[in-house]
Amino acid sequence: MTQINGITDFLQQAGTQFKVFDMGRRIEEIPHAEFLSFEQGETPYPLALQQQAWMGILVWTDEDKNQQNNELVIWFIRFPLDATGKLTSGIRDDFVLRLINKNNEPVDENNPYGFKPKQEHMAYFHAKAAQLLGQPASSYYEHARDYFTGKPGYDQWAFVGFQGIADIATRLDEDDNTEMLAKAILELPPQPFEALAQCLEHQKIDDRLSQSIITVLQQELDKTDCDANFLSLCIRALSHSQNQSQLTDQINKVLITETGTHPEILASISGRCWLALQNEKTIALFLQALSQCAEGQEFFNLVIVDLINIPGMQESIFKAVKSPERSENLSKSIGELFKTFT
Repeated sequence: MTQINGITDFLQQAGTQFKVFDMGRRIEEIPHAEFLSFEQGETPYPLALQQQAWMGILVWTDEDKNQQNNELVIWFIRFPLDATGKLTSGIRDDFVLRLINKNNEPVDENNPYGFKPKQEHMAYFHAKAAQLLGQPASSYYEHARDYFTGKPGYDQWAFVGFQGIADIATRLDEDDNTEMLAKAILELPPQPFEALAQCLEHQKIDDRLSQSIITVLQQELDKTDCDANFLSLCIRALSHSQNQSQLTDQINKVLITETGTHPEILASISGRCWLALQNEKTIALFLQALSQCAEGQEFFNLVIVDLINIPGMQESIFKAVKSPERSENLSKSIGELFKTFT
């Protein structure tokens, strides 16, 4: 039997093509070279979440790609990471051995490394896969487009399929979808806006679309009783904006408010907008808000430990926690955090 050295080698020997996506922080493609380096234990997982690597692997052959209605082969897998954020060869080899013994059957929840994503993540992943493979959007696409044009009225959202919304989000450069959404966002009720935000958080969006999200975010902030959950959705929708300075500015505006200490907002920032936290002002505001969060010390510890495990985040966090300008409340939270490391 030919020796198989890892997942990439296994798939190549099987004569298939594949793409790897992060499924934890954002549904985003991981370049082949980056994945290979990770699975060989050379580099940390780039987007660790809860000290695990959450991935979706799309597998196909050229014959599959040409079949417009083929059933996509997708593995949803999660690997525990070591203290340095890397994958151990033992876990990788165990996973490959299970694939070999199962004759390349789909990975599911019964596999110790398998998991089932949330329904909205599944919908977006399938939409993205179809778009990447040059396949048509789902049958829900046109109905969703009809809704976002406003023709039936924006209150007629109940029968819009989430899959159709995901299809639109993955095809922003088709059918004037960006312009359509930029106008619709200003009029949408909370429920369809939530569904759209859950898709846009995975997709790069331009200034036109970003500005519409910023407008509704500012409108919410100006209310005396602003909704923290709605603000968190705005942050998530804006998180992959091509203009990251705009995102950072909006995060700062939210964090200086009392609502900025809400756990949903803090989780959205740490989970989706970690790059913004490399900004010195933003990380300082974030840590202060985190120390004031009603969820307490345990939540503070979980968020900080999770961020530290993202490559490139350690320096920003350590610099901020050592700042002589930190508040007494933040100093206390940091002290309690350090106790867990001793």
